[in-house]
Amino acid sequence: MALPTPRSRPRIACFHGGGSTSKIYEFQCARLEELLKPDFEFVYFEAPFTRSAGPGVLPAFDEESFGPYKTWFKSEDPELQDGSGYDGARDGVQRVWEMMRGAGDDGEWVAAMGFSQGSRVVGGLLLDQQLRGKAGRKEDGDIELKFGVLCMGGGAPMISVMSRGWSPFPLLMYASSHGELELVSIPTFHLHGLKDANLFPGRKQIATYYDPQTTKLMEIDYHHAMPWNHDDLHGFAKFLRDAYSATQSKP
Repeated sequence: MALPTPRSRPRIACFHGGGSTSKIYEFQCARLEELLKPDFEFVYFEAPFTRSAGPGVLPAFDEESFGPYKTWFKSEDPELQDGSGYDGARDGVQRVWEMMRGAGDDGEWVAAMGFSQGSRVVGGLLLDQQLRGKAGRKEDGDIELKFGVLCMGGGAPMISVMSRGWSPFPLLMYASSHGELELVSIPTFHLHGLKDANLFPGRKQIATYYDPQTTKLMEIDYHHAMPWNHDDLHGFAKFLRDAYSATQSKP
């Protein structure tokens, strides 16, 4: 008699910070991933462009063992960059969707989680999904994320071709049809560190680009890193479980 096929866990796409790698982010998330192993599968993705080491990477993650370091953006400008590295013909958001589709279909994609610069990738995916829905441009096979997780983030969402096309004003990349900033309204969960040098950009990020009706914030007494001590770690794990449960209760 054939054994039953194990139930695939819901998947969370994980995006590292600038000047880091997927291997480093996997190491940084190891304890969190272990706590959530019964609930989720974490899948880590690597940025396409090389750069120098980012904040907090050295000396713990030396280049010989963990390099080369990568970035999701060719420019270091934290606002309104597309992340393509090309001329707009192949944008960064579309590349990320393709990476996720290329990871197979073993489990539903339910969320995207990004650390630092990776939070901009998460925002870009959510905004692109949201605008495609509004424009009636959803297609069979499109990934539908239920929520996003932005850890120690900062900066604008990565711009997609869709978010460019949505704006009636060439210089207002996220403008809605009413000329207002299009806020990400898909549920997002934000983690800020009170000792993080990136705290102010993180607060600006959540206030500027995300609908306050659909955001939740968790603050911990920590620096620019993923949660590591027991209380923060277990609190954040509960935060993510609750986030997923909230999406399951909706019709």
